[in-house]
Amino acid sequence: MNIRKLILAAMLSMALCIGWTAVAMAQDANEPVAPKKTTLMDLIKGGGWAMWPLGTLSFAMIAMATVNYQKINTNKMIPPETLGQLKVSAKNQDVQKVYDLATAVPSLFTNALAAGLRKMNPDDPIGSKSLVEEAISEAVGREEAQFGFWINFLSLISAVSPMVGLLGTVSGMIGAFQKIGAGGMGKPEVLAGDIGQALITTATGLVIAIPAMFCYFLFRNQLNRIIQKAEGEFSEILDELTASGVGYEEEA
Repeated sequence: MNIRKLILAAMLSMALCIGWTAVAMAQDANEPVAPKKTTLMDLIKGGGWAMWPLGTLSFAMIAMATVNYQKINTNKMIPPETLGQLKVSAKNQDVQKVYDLATAVPSLFTNALAAGLRKMNPDDPIGSKSLVEEAISEAVGREEAQFGFWINFLSLISAVSPMVGLLGTVSGMIGAFQKIGAGGMGKPEVLAGDIGQALITTATGLVIAIPAMFCYFLFRNQLNRIIQKAEGEFSEILDELTASGVGYEEEA
């Protein structure tokens, strides 16, 4: 008896499912066909000629963000292993060892430190400290300019993208007014393409500019923090070294 009830319940459930499916299909048949959804490719095509430079700017923004992510890195600009060795050598007042370590591992920190050590007078390390600090400051400025060169591209992209989008907007509006002047005022479908171009290019320019500006300030602030950290490490190492009269011999 229980098996029969289960079979009957299963059959009723199946019948209900089939019935609801049939009703739903009948309702869908009576409803008008839904309009085609706008795809990303449709938007790109609707943007007109301005989408080509905007597309180039979008790829450039991604490329510059990737390059800066790889370059603006604390571990690369201030190698922790080398920094530890430099501090040990500085504590031992071994200027020659510090110089050798600085020249062996190129980075923002070691390049600037090596430039400063070349100004150190072995006979008067304390008196030459100001010259060393000045040389380090100049070297850090040069290194910062090299890294800033790549960061500034993000600022350029964030400024140019909205302008290109605005140019596409103006182009689309000119086309729309030309069609209005040709008698297309009562035909919105004729104006839709140009108006769509005007809106799409503006939005695309902003979509590119906003993350580019965000990345610019992110990497610029990160570079500033790294340089501030480097300045503190320079002071610590120089305080150790200038207490010693030991010189060094620059390698040929």
